[in-house]
Amino acid sequence: MEAKDCKCCESGKQAVAFWPVIDPDIPAQPYCRKCLDKAKIRVLMECFGQSEKEAEAFVKIWNKKNI
Repeated sequence: MEAKDCKCCESGKQAVAFWPVIDPDIPAQPYCRKCLDKAKIRVLMECFGQSEKEAEAFVKIWNKKNI
Protein backbone atom coordinates (compact mmCIF):
# COMPACT_ATOMS: atom_id res chain seq x y z
CA MET A 1 0.00 0.00 0.00
CA GLU A 2 1.23 3.47 -0.86
CA ALA A 3 0.40 6.71 0.92
CA LYS A 4 -1.15 8.15 -2.25
CA ASP A 5 -3.84 5.45 -1.97
CA CYS A 6 -4.86 6.67 1.50
CA LYS A 7 -6.48 9.66 3.15
CA CYS A 8 -4.79 11.71 5.88
CA CYS A 9 -5.57 10.41 9.37
CA GLU A 10 -6.14 13.97 10.62
CA SER A 11 -7.67 16.00 7.79
CA GLY A 12 -9.01 13.39 5.38
CA LYS A 13 -7.08 14.91 2.45
CA GLN A 14 -4.88 12.97 0.02
CA ALA A 15 -1.97 11.45 1.96
CA VAL A 16 1.63 11.91 0.85
CA ALA A 17 3.52 9.82 3.41
CA PHE A 18 3.26 7.39 6.28
CA TRP A 19 4.67 8.66 9.56
CA PRO A 20 6.38 7.90 11.89
CA VAL A 21 8.57 5.37 10.16
CA ILE A 22 10.93 4.83 13.07
CA ASP A 23 10.26 1.42 14.49
CA PRO A 24 8.26 -1.53 13.12
CA ASP A 25 6.47 -1.75 16.48
CA ILE A 26 5.09 1.80 16.11
CA PRO A 27 2.21 1.87 13.62
CA ALA A 28 2.67 4.49 10.90
CA GLN A 29 -0.34 6.55 9.83
CA PRO A 30 -0.96 8.30 6.48
CA TYR A 31 -0.58 12.11 6.54
CA CYS A 32 -1.11 14.91 4.02
CA ARG A 33 1.80 17.37 3.66
CA LYS A 34 0.31 20.02 5.97
CA CYS A 35 -0.51 17.60 8.80
CA LEU A 36 2.82 15.79 8.37
CA ASP A 37 4.72 19.05 8.80
CA LYS A 38 2.67 19.89 11.91
CA ALA A 39 3.42 16.47 13.40
CA LYS A 40 7.15 16.84 12.72
CA ILE A 41 7.15 20.29 14.32
CA ARG A 42 5.44 18.88 17.46
CA VAL A 43 8.06 16.13 17.74
CA LEU A 44 10.96 18.57 17.33
CA MET A 45 9.49 20.86 19.97
CA GLU A 46 8.85 18.06 22.48
CA CYS A 47 12.01 16.03 21.98
CA PHE A 48 14.61 18.72 21.43
CA GLY A 49 13.16 21.72 23.21
CA GLN A 50 13.07 23.81 20.05
CA SER A 51 10.75 26.78 19.76
CA GLU A 52 7.88 26.52 17.30
CA LYS A 53 9.61 28.99 14.97
CA GLU A 54 12.89 27.00 14.99
CA ALA A 55 11.09 23.71 14.44
CA GLU A 56 9.02 25.14 11.59
CA ALA A 57 12.14 26.54 9.89
CA PHE A 58 13.90 23.18 10.19
CA VAL A 59 10.96 21.32 8.63
CA LYS A 60 10.74 23.82 5.73
CA ILE A 61 14.45 23.47 5.01
CA TRP A 62 14.26 19.66 5.26
CA ASN A 63 11.32 19.59 2.78
CA LYS A 64 13.15 21.74 0.23
CA LYS A 65 16.34 19.69 0.59
CA ASN A 66 14.51 16.41 -0.04
CA ILE A 67 12.37 17.39 -3.04
